[in-house]
Amino acid sequence: MGKVIKINGAGAKEESLKEISENLHMLKRTLVGVVAEYEENEAEEKKTALLTEALDALEDAYDAINEVLLDER
Repeated sequence: MGKVIKINGAGAKEESLKEISENLHMLKRTLVGVVAEYEENEAEEKKTALLTEALDALEDAYDAINEVLLDER
């Protein structure tokens, strides 16, 4: 039987974090558009506030991941 070697080095971790960062950036841009639509249509204030909180959370996650990426360089 051959050995199974698990390759999961720093490079793989960094690539995963970069991919997550890119996806979060796309989600943020999309959510900004949705929030703007809610605001334009004068939707319920509660829904707009909840979506804004979600956007803030995405921004926090994006910033945290990018901070980790910068620390790994």
